[in-house]
Amino acid sequence: MTRTCKQKWEIGQVVSVGFISGLEVIGKVATPGDYKPDLWVLVQASTKRIYRFVPHSGLSRVNSFAEAVAW
Repeated sequence: MTRTCKQKWEIGQVVSVGFISGLEVIGKVATPGDYKPDLWVLVQASTKRIYRFVPHSGLSRVNSFAEAVAW
């Protein structure tokens, strides 16, 4: 049996991470070859807060898009 993802992790889509909802995907940093999960940049429309999300590593609030993509 295969599981299907309930959220689309694509730029422009709105997703939820844990208890924080309404996060729009605004960027992705692919990590080919190092076997780490990709990094996602998210913004919460209601507060304009920017977050960096790495699956299995967590969600962290950052001050800018540039800070979010700094790996």
